[in-house]
Amino acid sequence: DYLDKFSGTLLGVSIGDTLGHPFEGMLRERIYSHFKDFKEFIINKKKFFGTYTDDTQLTLHTAEALIQGSGFNTNNFIREYVKWLEDPPIGPGFGCISSIQKLKYGISWEKAASNSGGNGTAMRVSPIGLFYCKDIKNLEKSALKSSIITHSHPAASAGAIVIARAIAFLINIKPETVFSIDEFFETIILSISNSQERIWEEFIVILNKVKQNLSISIEAGLIKFSQVGVKSPYFIEEYLGKAFVHPYTLSTVACAIFVFLKNLNSFEDCIFQLATAGGDSDTVGAIGGSLA
Repeated sequence: DYLDKFSGTLLGVSIGDTLGHPFEGMLRERIYSHFKDFKEFIINKKKFFGTYTDDTQLTLHTAEALIQGSGFNTNNFIREYVKWLEDPPIGPGFGCISSIQKLKYGISWEKAASNSGGNGTAMRVSPIGLFYCKDIKNLEKSALKSSIITHSHPAASAGAIVIARAIAFLINIKPETVFSIDEFFETIILSISNSQERIWEEFIVILNKVKQNLSISIEAGLIKFSQVGVKSPYFIEEYLGKAFVHPYTLSTVACAIFVFLKNLNSFEDCIFQLATAGGDSDTVGAIGGSLA
């Protein structure tokens, strides 16, 4: 049972990443005007069907680092992330690749980490949620440590912790247990409650808003949360009132959780809605896919 869940989590990351990749950078309304009700992909010249990205690559390197060290070990994580540069990286974010390039040249992670609130840590964290699904204290510590190796911004670490904790919560649901949305939110919010960090407190407010808005449509939810928490100068004015998932961690994670909870009974529908969410569709697909 656990083996199936573990495999399903990692497959979910890759499927969401792969299917979202062709639509990365597009508005949801444009995706729907061209590909409404699609169930198959047509190969185009730039983004081929079946092409995964850095989301899948770094998730697998995270898993490998955990296996090598029988748990979290900073040096193993650095070694695996540096190996990723040789894959080569597919569609990496600037904050992530710049940090890892510095690590490659021997700069300590404390100095190499980018002050980026990007979603690069939440997208790769699922193996930590799996490995420590029975050890929540070390799960939260490891999710934090794995994040700050490359992203020193508190938004990035908050997103990583929440997704890792969400995965552990879902993995531990027994077949006879009814999924509780209240318990789900209580659990993930608790994971980032023991901090005075302002952005973590802001994230708790955002997660509560996600919970309160589960009755609205997926389209409305994506519009509402696509740029939630994003501050100037990173807020994209032209996409105000449109579904275009921002690569800021709090926005991406909020959208991924919202879409996942709106499609609890269908993996296919969940992945479809994530892949067509607009904006950073491969990463919101990878994160939501890890939950689905």
